[in-house]
Amino acid sequence: MFDGPVERFRFYLLTLTAPSFGRVHRVPREGGGRPDRCGCGATHTARDAALRGVPLDPATYDYAGQVAWNRDAGVLWDRTRRRLRDRWDSLEYFIVREWQDRGVLHVHALVRVARLEAPSADALRVAAQSATAVSRINGTVVEWGAQAKCDAFRADGDGAKTIWYLSKALNYVLKDVATGAGEVPLAVWRHQVALGDAARRMRCGRDCVPQSCSSLVHQRYGSRSQVVSASRRTKHRTGWSFTGLTRTVQRRLRRVWWESRARDEAGAGAPAVVPAPLEDLAARSRRELVARGWAAP
Repeated sequence: MFDGPVERFRFYLLTLTAPSFGRVHRVPREGGGRPDRCGCGATHTARDAALRGVPLDPATYDYAGQVAWNRDAGVLWDRTRRRLRDRWDSLEYFIVREWQDRGVLHVHALVRVARLEAPSADALRVAAQSATAVSRINGTVVEWGAQAKCDAFRADGDGAKTIWYLSKALNYVLKDVATGAGEVPLAVWRHQVALGDAARRMRCGRDCVPQSCSSLVHQRYGSRSQVVSASRRTKHRTGWSFTGLTRTVQRRLRRVWWESRARDEAGAGAPAVVPAPLEDLAARSRRELVARGWAAP
């Protein structure tokens, strides 16, 4: 996992999020402390988890902006890593892109820098968060959101446990954002349908004609980024990655996770349930709404 003794490096856990595209329901996590009052006027509890990330006002929510940001997130990260390496040449990284409840990507990155030039955690956070890029599709400026965090830690002792825990957690980021149809409020299905519709109308390339384009970007809420990526080995760099953490392994563990969850919810004798791919979620949401009497546009 490491090149040379760990004392030669300093390690960081960096989290970068997307900007706001509209106000959403604020629902606390289980055991997350005293809940705050939501913008809808209610004080939600963990039992309202299905509403987490759902817009307060879908009519004014920027769905087009959100799927476009997902589309351009890869360009933004590329500009971010270049900016960081311009300042700290020894920097290597391992990142995972995870879906937030509102249907937008955010980034967790393990960053390693040679101790001789290692910055403070705040300096690394500011440098990363202030990076911007220009969309190759429509020329708009793409930037990170206001919420960002960076912590420095040791790579031995408790720090080693941190790396182990994160690498294990990354295996589960491919789990679907949908849950059982019987548990999901109509507002959630409407949100997913609106995201899917916005992604289908979005241009995924300069020559894209959305109505006839077959790119899966239109079916993945705009996302074109790989779930995980890491520094690559070159003539001048050693690269960095977690041994065995491949996308094939992730898919296998995702299936195991999903089937285990289905058995826990339905009982030991329940048949295995194959998870629906992300690109099917918008269509599934639309079918659910129609089944409940909603008039599809």
